[in-house]
Amino acid sequence: MNILLFLFINLPQPMKHLLLFLLVSFSTYSSSQNKENKWVIGASGSLVIFQNNSLGESYNSQLPKINLSRYLFSGFSLDGSVTLSGLGDVEGLFSNRFSYNSLDGYVRYDFNLSDNNLVPYMAIGASFIGAPSTKENANATSTLNIAFGGTFWITHHWGLNGQYTYKVSPELYTSMVNHTQLTAGLVYSFNPRKLVRRLWDR
Repeated sequence: MNILLFLFINLPQPMKHLLLFLLVSFSTYSSSQNKENKWVIGASGSLVIFQNNSLGESYNSQLPKINLSRYLFSGFSLDGSVTLSGLGDVEGLFSNRFSYNSLDGYVRYDFNLSDNNLVPYMAIGASFIGAPSTKENANATSTLNIAFGGTFWITHHWGLNGQYTYKVSPELYTSMVNHTQLTAGLVYSFNPRKLVRRLWDR
């Protein structure tokens, strides 16, 4: 919680406005669209691949990434997530030189396939990323993001999700570089979904 508070306090004004917009939108739709609420929460692990080695490493692993999504209309959804380096180092598997913490907001579009078992989507958004400890005088950084992903619903409530995100760090921020974030994990739908019958269900 202290990390989240620190991230929010140090957000640039545009990022604060984006976060407030997401929160207001979530609360507005939860109160006015009760009959069609489509809330989904997810937990995943992620791997960040940096464009160069200027931060002292090319790869950084994180666990957990927690996200909350709200379906709006016509294939559009709002998604907010937080990525934390809560796992630490695992000997023989990976060792992070710094903690990668990120607060993200996205607008998703799923091509009006929301009711399918396999739901692909694309998204645009922004992130606020904590300062890497491997750089002197580093500051937190805002990035612009584009993402592609998909969810495969295996039960009425549970699904598997994967996402590819490319984060662009503007040149005026020298503490971060352009990088890719790959995530994979589980998602849970609060309301049961209607699954399309599959071959193995017949």
